[in-house]
Amino acid sequence: MVAPALATADVVVVGAGSAGCVAADRLSRDRSRTVLLLDAGPGTRPEDSQTSLARLPIEPGAPRVRRYPESRGRDVVRGAGLGGSSVVNGGYFLRGHRDDYATWPWPIDRIEAEFASLEQVMSVSAFADDELGTVATAFEAYWGRAAVTGRSPRAEDSAWPTVGLNRVRSNRRDGRRVTAADAFLTEAFLTETFLAADPAAPRPGLRVVGDCPVDELLVAGGRVTGVHTALGRVDAPAVVLAAGALGSAALLLPFLGPDLPVHEHAERLVRFAARRPVEAPALLQTVLHTADALEIRCYGDDFAAFINGVPASGIAVGVADMGAGTRGSITSAGVDLGVPDAESLRRIDGGVDLVREMLHAPELADLVVSGSVRVDENVGMSSHAWGTVPLGLGRDIDGLHVLDGAALPGPLRSGPHASVMAMAGLIAAEIS
Repeated sequence: MVAPALATADVVVVGAGSAGCVAADRLSRDRSRTVLLLDAGPGTRPEDSQTSLARLPIEPGAPRVRRYPESRGRDVVRGAGLGGSSVVNGGYFLRGHRDDYATWPWPIDRIEAEFASLEQVMSVSAFADDELGTVATAFEAYWGRAAVTGRSPRAEDSAWPTVGLNRVRSNRRDGRRVTAADAFLTEAFLTETFLAADPAAPRPGLRVVGDCPVDELLVAGGRVTGVHTALGRVDAPAVVLAAGALGSAALLLPFLGPDLPVHEHAERLVRFAARRPVEAPALLQTVLHTADALEIRCYGDDFAAFINGVPASGIAVGVADMGAGTRGSITSAGVDLGVPDAESLRRIDGGVDLVREMLHAPELADLVVSGSVRVDENVGMSSHAWGTVPLGLGRDIDGLHVLDGAALPGPLRSGPHASVMAMAGLIAAEIS
């Protein structure tokens, strides 16, 4: 005898992070549709102390973080609970370059409209000149010289990044991150059980349940029938995967395995000691994009200033290859993010040389302690896992939709957070 389901819904959304919040909002606009949003993390809204731009709450034991062990010893940190990584990341919200979206199955004007709507709801704006921290101001003074970059200084009013200096656009209000939960779940019914929402609620069909890990997709006859959770079975004719590039891939492995690809943006850090204390209102306020698809990242201070319990290691400038992702894999045994190939390392090390020149330039002479510049031997990653099930893959399972970083079809020359949320909105709009 089959046990009865704990709950039923027209759509189950797995993951209440950035993409899942967008999807739940879009799907529940139809008041006749019942939407159940599930997350393994806390089902409560984050506290103000967790959303300050001056802090990254990702230290060991942080309540809104999930760590995926990685085969090369690099734990992969992801947000958990309502808002997901939008609660714990640096608040960086740049679009990719316009031509990064050539492989997306929507016209650029529709993609642009989705970004514009998203940025309004997420309270996105570029950091103003008088908001820049100490290191960011010196960074822009150096790279803003046409003699250095070979181009005019940045265009301050452009929502689209280009080659050259790009002032970071950030989802923020009053010095705090505006999370996806803030933006899209204000009318949701938050519950610790599977109780039905109040029919008089603004979104009577939308329920959100936290502390409810999903461990299995239920499929019969080539069609999804629901999910199995730590609390029991939930039946639904449609399931939306928004558990992140790693979480969604893990649920799909039994159907698409034995392994799935995963890509990352490799990054090498150049560190230095500062002659004086620096002001850093946010982790990342300005970046340089190069013609060979590097992103040179001006971090505002030592990571120890943002993350509790991290030992001081010097202020960092990051050089990331955004043009080609590493080639890793996800299997039932775990995650391997891969390593950059020889060509990628060549580009990164070329960027490192540019950063060395900058740190010895007059614009930074009163900031950088002489002889303190050093380069990390090991190449790290950008926390940008993507492309485990690119758009179109896995569509042979009827009723199943993937709309998080797993679905990104190719590399972006900016961090993927804004693009993932835009893609989630575009896909959710097409779910009937």
